[in-house]
Amino acid sequence: MKKLENIKRVLIANRGEIAIRAIRAIRELGGESIAVYSEADKDSMHVRLADYSVCIGKAPSDKSYLNIPSILSAIEISYADAVYPGYGFLAENPHFAAILEKSNIKFIGPKSETTRLTGDKAAARKAAQEAGVPIIPGSPPVENLKEALEIADIIGYPVLLKAAAGGGGRGMRVVHSPQELTRLLPCSPEGSRNQLRRQQGLHRKIYNQS
Repeated sequence: MKKLENIKRVLIANRGEIAIRAIRAIRELGGESIAVYSEADKDSMHVRLADYSVCIGKAPSDKSYLNIPSILSAIEISYADAVYPGYGFLAENPHFAAILEKSNIKFIGPKSETTRLTGDKAAARKAAQEAGVPIIPGSPPVENLKEALEIADIIGYPVLLKAAAGGGGRGMRVVHSPQELTRLLPCSPEGSRNQLRRQQGLHRKIYNQS
């Protein structure tokens, strides 16, 4: 089995089953695993299985697993060579990945510029087009109802109204007619507003549903 190259210790910036799977994989590859945990997770399985463990804060995620300074401190005191974020938490945070890159700590995941690009669906769509990747019919971000109605008429109903940033389906609306689009467009971002703090505006996109 292939072994880890130029990596001795991997800090897992996650918890639960995600961390457990990572710990087992790291061990099979001949590396050492470092678990991080909140005060509420001190007796969790991933903490017991890891070679080393570091407490990173109180139970709320923003005080622990989303607390970048705490994660960086754990990296420093544990002499980690690399960080595996799993998914969720800081896995899609380009700022976190960029800090690690500048610190010569390997981030086991996409480069920061890739995460930054794909975090904005309008930019990701444009990049895919420029790379020659087939994409479904749709539009760039639209800023007003008149433009949205014109584009939807060209694409054909039903269309999918989607905020440019965010994920998990928040802010998505299936629209079947111009009347419905007129009613839904002004409020389509509301489902995303509180959840998606990284949004730099409430751009809308219209996609063909079929």
